Parts: sequence; C-alpha cells; structure tokens
Amino acid sequence: MTELETRIHSDIVAAMKRRDDASLIPLRMLKAAVDNARIEKGREAPFSEDDVFAVIRRLVKQRKESAEQFSAGGAHSRAEEETREAELLSSFLPAPLDDGEIASVARRVISATGAAGPSDMGRVMGASMAELKGRTEGERVRKIVAELLASL
Repeated sequence: MTELETRIHSDIVAAMKRRDDASLIPLRMLKAAVDNARIEKGREAPFSEDDVFAVIRRLVKQRKESAEQFSAGGAHSRAEEETREAELLSSFLPAPLDDGEIASVARRVISATGAAGPSDMGRVMGASMAELKGRTEGERVRKIVAELLASL
C-alpha cells in the first residue's frame, strides 16, 4: 500500500468518525477505484503512487464533466455537489505546475528535439508529457507547446 493510499484510508476513518457523509461517499468511491485499478494491473506488476494519481485525475475529470452536464441541464445543486467532490479528490493530487514551469520544460524539450515549428507538435508533446507526467493537464501543455512552436 502506498503512502497516498494510507492517507486515503485515514481520511475515510476520520470522515466516518465525524459522520461526514459528504466526504465519506467520494472517499470510499476513490478507494474502490484505486482497489479496482490495482486488481486490473495484476499482482505481478508494481502499483505506485503515479498509478493512484492517474486514478484520482480520472475521477476528478469525470466529476468536472458531470458538473458541466448537470449545470447545462439545470440541476445546479447536483452540479455543486459534483464540483465539491472534484475539489475533495483534487486535494490528494500534487500542486499543479504554473504556466511558466510548463513553458520552461517545453522550451527545453523543443531545443533537445530540434523542433522547428508546429509540424513537430507530436514529438514535442510526447517528450514534454513524459517529463510532466502527473503534474499537469495535457490540454494546458498542448496550448503552451502550440504557442511556443508557432513562435519559431
């Protein structure tokens, strides 16, 4: 069990003691999703904190998309609940990088790969995402890389 999984477990216990169903439900859902991911990966493969972060990011993304759909459908209270759950789950993720840090990594990758323009987007994105894995969203990286490549 990773350190992050231990933290999730202790937060579940604390929420149970507080009788805080608003936190307990998404925490239990998170634990179940992590357990399922561990099973899917198999006994032989190691399960790291990066794997747990991937599960959390997927769940946060699902909650944000659900909140948008509920808002569009007029179910604002349900949208607020989904947003609150996304924020709770996001608290387990490392602090996201700011745009300057992402641009710094992208510039280094651009110079290392010898990228000459927007046609090299795939090569730069692949190397950038490998280096930034788990620390930021791919869409933010794509936007910054596209701006940098367009300026070449």
